[in-house]
Amino acid sequence: MLRYLPPFAFLALLPLGAWLGGLWTFTGAAAIALGLAFLDSAFGKGKGSPESTDSRIVRLLPATYGVLQLAVAAWIAFEIGQGKVSVLEAAGLTLSNGLATGVFGLSAAHALIHSRIRSARALGLIFLSSLFYMHFRISHIYGHHRRAATLDDPASARLGEGLYAFLFRSIVGQFREAWDFEAVRQRRAGRPVLHQRNRMIQFLAIEISIMAALAFISSAVLAYVIVNAALSILLIETFNYVAHYGLSRDSADTAARLGPEHSWNSANRMNNSALFNMGRHSDHHRHAASPYPQLKPLKQAPELPSGYAAAMLTALVPSLWRRRMDPRVAAASRR
Repeated sequence: MLRYLPPFAFLALLPLGAWLGGLWTFTGAAAIALGLAFLDSAFGKGKGSPESTDSRIVRLLPATYGVLQLAVAAWIAFEIGQGKVSVLEAAGLTLSNGLATGVFGLSAAHALIHSRIRSARALGLIFLSSLFYMHFRISHIYGHHRRAATLDDPASARLGEGLYAFLFRSIVGQFREAWDFEAVRQRRAGRPVLHQRNRMIQFLAIEISIMAALAFISSAVLAYVIVNAALSILLIETFNYVAHYGLSRDSADTAARLGPEHSWNSANRMNNSALFNMGRHSDHHRHAASPYPQLKPLKQAPELPSGYAAAMLTALVPSLWRRRMDPRVAAASRR
């Protein structure tokens, strides 16, 4: 269990920074953005063998982290709403919480929405509702996991595509994809698209209600929640950008099934400990509902030159990213 506790340690930096005050409120953000990449390099690569344990405690860690992350976010909202922090401290806490939510919180939520346990999936949706991103469950499971590494998938980055162009295409495309999926589902059930059982309508109603309630409570709290959501969404979509960059298959060819060679992986110890084994991305696509400790590395899977944290930082500079990754894409394609 201990290897999956780093997210909890990083999250603890937020109340510590708030207690110290001032610039210390940025401690969590600095530790996540720079410290995670450094630790990833320092701890090196793991042996990569899957864990035989199916411990209930280990499997409950994403749910536990999700609840704690929501509690910290609510506490920060209360502090901001009550005017107990300065503008500088509010900015530091918002940035720190946004990075923690986007890196660790959404990794936990991702594990939850894939769970076979109904209550876990419900908790994952609650977490996504706090970010106004509930449609991600539909687009990710019914879209991305079917069309990953094809031109039909908005969440798969194409060779030569820059991060910032991808972010717009992916965010807009996934919303449209989720809406289209629900429209087809309603028609197949003999119902009109604009029906109360359309999950997209349900999700939008929930998110608009949350936004209206926050606006009634405090404009400062609403601004904090919106900025936190924006940072988190940009981070999870940056992860998506890295995960399949340049690796493609023909969506029209039914024989071109999604294989280990269509996802970027990382064997770095810290990477997999902090992201609930999402560095073993190829095996996740092969067995999406498998508990995260049981994911294993696959021999045919291409490996990132670093962990996901350093890769995401590199992606912020498109020219540097292409110089580093395009030759690797070509080599992976030849293999």
